[in-house]
Amino acid sequence: MENDREPRWGDRLMQAHDVLRQQVAAARAALPAGAGLSEQLRTHCETVCVYLHGHHTSEDGGFFPHVETKFPGLEEAIARLRREHVVVDRVLSELKAVNDGEDPEQARVQLDQLASMLEAHFA
Repeated sequence: MENDREPRWGDRLMQAHDVLRQQVAAARAALPAGAGLSEQLRTHCETVCVYLHGHHTSEDGGFFPHVETKFPGLEEAIARLRREHVVVDRVLSELKAVNDGEDPEQARVQLDQLASMLEAHFA
């Protein structure tokens, strides 16, 4: 039985996903109207990339194996989530590359794609 004072795994996961949504929203809000990428946008993008990669690494290496052991019937769902992590990592790589450039439209495209993917992934 879980300690009532400790958040449940599902609650922790939802909190992490809310933080990720906020970080992506902050990055999108920092998109400049003009040319070039602002330092604020670069910082937000780097934060999103680092946090999301760490979150998925934690799920893949710790949380998912724990869930698969406790709930073997969820193996197919966990396998789907792992496949989605690979796809999201590709988008993160593309976002990192855009973040090193100066094209705000490319940043917008990558952030919009990431936001859309994450909403589908979190559902």
